[in-house]
Amino acid sequence: MPPHIFIFKLFHAIQTRTLNMKNLVLTIIILVLTLSINAQTDSCNVLLEKISGKYTGKCLNGLANGKGKSIGEDTYIGTFKDGLPNGKGKYLYKNGDTFQGYWLNGQKDGKGKFEYTINGEKYTLIGYWKKDEYIGVTEPDISYRVASATGIMNYTVEKNELINEHDKDITFSIKSAFTDFTPTDLIIDKSSGQIVQSGKKISISQYFCPVHCEISYTILVGDTRKQCRFIIDILEEGKYTITISN
Repeated sequence: MPPHIFIFKLFHAIQTRTLNMKNLVLTIIILVLTLSINAQTDSCNVLLEKISGKYTGKCLNGLANGKGKSIGEDTYIGTFKDGLPNGKGKYLYKNGDTFQGYWLNGQKDGKGKFEYTINGEKYTLIGYWKKDEYIGVTEPDISYRVASATGIMNYTVEKNELINEHDKDITFSIKSAFTDFTPTDLIIDKSSGQIVQSGKKISISQYFCPVHCEISYTILVGDTRKQCRFIIDILEEGKYTITISN
């Protein structure tokens, strides 16, 4: 029932005194929940056209963010970021084909499984995708792998050309409101290398690949301390700059 019709009938019932107090309270609760759900659905957008339609799930700044489900011409169930499939999810095409795996900015990216039908015959394709393209059954050459970015708004990893073997290092820059800062409770665990601090930047030098790095700290959000954790594996030697933004 549309909310405006529901409201009309509610007030009509109150005026005619056909509702007792218990039923009135229950009816108002149902109305509030209905309006809340409708408002969330209407104000939360999905930017991938073929799944844009009816969305249920978490929302941030008017865009689908976190776990959710979006139904349009096709259907996607999984995690979103900034209105696009991002992370692990299942995509159901209108013709019955399905893809289950990893996404990045609305494109298949990472390990996945594609199940499809041709001329009545069912097939399964398992392997790795990059920018929506299937690239094979073996993991592509990568120089690093981010395992976790909990409590972190955004991060970038840049690998620069290594001119001298002694120049290899991993430099971390932690930002809050676009300004470098060093958390007082910062903890860095690494499988090899030496930690060097220069101003508000921290580097790991003399490391051997693969090197496993874990960074943890807290930031103050309002009156609450928020736990942040970043985990990365460097698989190929080089000069890296990693920027973590909160």
